[in-house]
Parts: sequence; C-alpha cells; structure tokens
Amino acid sequence: MERFVRLVAPTNRVDFCTKLIALVLICGIFNHLRDLVTDGFDQADPFMNNLFDASFTALPMCAFALLLISHLNALQTRLYKQAMRDTLTGLFNRRWFMANTPEQISAGQALMIVDIDYFKRINDTFGHDKGDEALTSMAKHLDAQLGEYASCARIGGEEFAIFFARSVPEELTAIARAISSGFLFEAEPDKPQKVTASVGLVYGREGLSRVEAIKLADEAVYQAKENGRACFSEAESSPKLRVLP
Repeated sequence: MERFVRLVAPTNRVDFCTKLIALVLICGIFNHLRDLVTDGFDQADPFMNNLFDASFTALPMCAFALLLISHLNALQTRLYKQAMRDTLTGLFNRRWFMANTPEQISAGQALMIVDIDYFKRINDTFGHDKGDEALTSMAKHLDAQLGEYASCARIGGEEFAIFFARSVPEELTAIARAISSGFLFEAEPDKPQKVTASVGLVYGREGLSRVEAIKLADEAVYQAKENGRACFSEAESSPKLRVLP
C-alpha cells in the first residue's frame, strides 16, 4: 500500500493533471466496455460518448482521490521522518542508522562512535536544558566536520555513530581529532566552556559485521576516556587499540 501511495501521489500540478486525465480515460474505457457487453458491438455508443458520460462522475471523484492520496503520501513521509529522526538534534536516530548502513563494514569503509565527555556533569551542574543545548551543539559540530560520504546518527543519550562509505585514514584521523577537540559551549552567560568528546574509530575489513564494529568502536571510546578524554582511539582488527591524541 505504501508503494502504491508513493506511485500514484502527484508530485506537482502538471503531474496531478496528467494523472487526472489518465484516470478519467480509464473510467471512460471501463464505461465503454460495459456498454459493449450490455448492448453489443452494433448497439454500443461510440467511445467518445461513453467517455463524455463517464467524465461527469469520474472527473470530480478522481480529482478528490488524487488529492486524498497526495495528502496520505505527505502524511506517510512526515511520519517516516519523525520515526527516523532524533527530535532534539535533528540527526538520524538509531533505527535509521541500523536500517540504512550496511550489515558488513567492508574494506574501504569505517565506523566511528562519539561520546561527549562529562555529559552528566553538564546536566547536574547547569540543568537538563543546558544538557540538551550541548547535544544540539554537538550535532552541529559533527555536521561541520563531516563530508558527503558520512552518515551521522544519535544512537543514545550522549552517543553518536558515524558511518563512512569511503575511508581515507589521513582524512578520518583529521576528522576524529577535530571532533574530539570539541567546541565552546556557553553554559553560563559570558562564560563559555569547552565541551570535548571521546571518539572510537574502526576501519572496515572482510567479515566485520556492523554489530561487531559498533562493539569495537565502543571499546575504543572507553580506551580514549581512560587515556584522558578529548582524544580518539583507533580499534585495530586484531582487535588491539591504539590511542591517538
């Protein structure tokens, strides 16, 4: 049904008129076939007469149907976006990330987990409103660092996941370093504070599942936190971990 709605729903005025004409013609064809069956080929009215007769009823009904389907399509699209988006940050959510990233993180791809440092302290010290602001600021910070080959989602409270469809080690090292260095956040008026992040990075390889990659990246995040935070750790496929400042 969802595919049918997307297929039939008009995309613009020209498409609406085109589909309306097509539907009216279909109704005319069925009306003509009914006439042929009931009256026979010799007694049936010409096609144009049957089309003209059918259009009186078909035109308003088809127009209403197209308007209704267009509304259903817009509603369906809006509900899908709401289901796949994090309402606070505007990023994709965990459901979207798990549905739209590959189950196998292959060579040439990468996965990154980002965890805000001392986020609980921000909430406890300045309140949850400021905590929410910190999350939205982190989302903007991530967006500023990522390119066209990256897909970012908020997958937990203060945790974000990034999938890289193309991984160039030098580029990802620079991105991870920029993300972990953080941003200035005004928790109090005229008193900006630095908010940093611990980052775990995993490069794809043959046989590495997305679930395993997330687990390795999480372990790398904890390793980064143990090494002072505001840095990132790269998870080796062994899976040894090495910390990069």
